Amino acid sequence: MLLRKKSEADWAVQILSEKQEAMYFYDLIEAVASKMDKKKETTELTSIYTRLNLDNRLVYKGSGFWYYDANKIRKGE
Repeated sequence: MLLRKKSEADWAVQILSEKQEAMYFYDLIEAVASKMDKKKETTELTSIYTRLNLDNRLVYKGSGFWYYDANKIRKGE
């Protein structure tokens, strides 16, 4: 079995699952950057933000808060 590297969205799902509540987007992005040992520079954080926006497991709650919706897990993951 081949293991793949965790993506930015995978880390966000893990962080939100552990926290079990919505997080402000910037705090979530910084937490993902820390987990991935990435620099907290504008270009890195913007890249993470873009990747999180593309993942349908993460849901925008409003006022800058995101949460993880376990009901949106894709089959086979």
